[in-house]
Amino acid sequence: MDELVADSSDTSIGMIFVAPPENGRDTRGCPAQRSVQRQAGFAEIVSAPPVFVVGSPRSGTTLVQTMLDSHPRLSVTYEADFLIDIPLGLRSSVTNASEALTLAAAHLTYQRHSFDVRTASAACRELGVTDAAGAMRVMAASRALAQGKVRWGNKTPKALLHLAELAIVYPDAQFIHVIRDGRESASSQARGSDRGKKRSVVEAALLWRTGIRAGRRAGSVLGPDRYLEVRLEELLSSPEEQLRRMCAFLGEDFDQSLLGFHTTARERIPESSLASHPRLGEPPRPLPPSREAAATGLARRAADALIGAELVELGYVPAASSRRRWRTVYVVIGYAYFLVSLRRSLPDLLRHFARSAGARRATRQ
Repeated sequence: MDELVADSSDTSIGMIFVAPPENGRDTRGCPAQRSVQRQAGFAEIVSAPPVFVVGSPRSGTTLVQTMLDSHPRLSVTYEADFLIDIPLGLRSSVTNASEALTLAAAHLTYQRHSFDVRTASAACRELGVTDAAGAMRVMAASRALAQGKVRWGNKTPKALLHLAELAIVYPDAQFIHVIRDGRESASSQARGSDRGKKRSVVEAALLWRTGIRAGRRAGSVLGPDRYLEVRLEELLSSPEEQLRRMCAFLGEDFDQSLLGFHTTARERIPESSLASHPRLGEPPRPLPPSREAAATGLARRAADALIGAELVELGYVPAASSRRRWRTVYVVIGYAYFLVSLRRSLPDLLRHFARSAGARRATRQ
């Protein structure tokens, strides 16, 4: 890959420069003014405040992503994780645009999307972008430009654990945290509908609890201008009201196209992910309680006890096992189930603790 300018002293996130071409003409021999206007328009997209849709797995983040992506001004990508992984890192050694773009091209999620590293590299040179996070902005903005939109975003559940760090890497970003009843989220994960990843209901409940804690902790620091919570249950029962609320938060006008999102929703995520979202092409409607969430088996009761405090805090009706007399017993049983599951998920657990520790440090800073 062509090397980018190494000096990053003249460029920062949100301050994208457009330098006029040499000799008054662009590379195609067109008048310089047209080239500068084109660059300036793209620079505005690059520097627009990004939108991150976050939430625990199986909590409705894809629904919100496809809704927002149908807005005429918003380009919200489905799980382009390299936008999060590459520049993330107060501990990262990735410091320049060239290295970041090289890593992005090698990322597993890069192949699922129509991004072009060479085009992004050329755009970085034109705009004077030399830092890693700025390169990720250019990459994401290129999709928005291709769609004729003026603001970019991304949705991925994993970003919930990195929210505090993302808020630093992208200091103008806004975050929409989609929250679902933890019992329903855990049941859906346990059915193995998250791209084939099947977790025990106890593991899924603990993942939901960790995400809720990390997201809400970071959100309380960011404040209402940068962080918004959306309940999936309310979105399904009153979609227009919640969509208007999200648009007001983002500073965007409500558009009627948002209500017809379902007609094009399946075109807004990679084909390989469609099987995980069988209801995506349907109009939103309230979901009946799942049979798994209402089950009373030992593992189910233990999972409910582990997240009982968060269910109460969020206003969900607590499970019967959350009664004080039994809660301690079921919590102990829940952790016992979890320890048994460590044999197959220890690497994931270690990565989880490392990321959670980083998020806590970022929040304190």
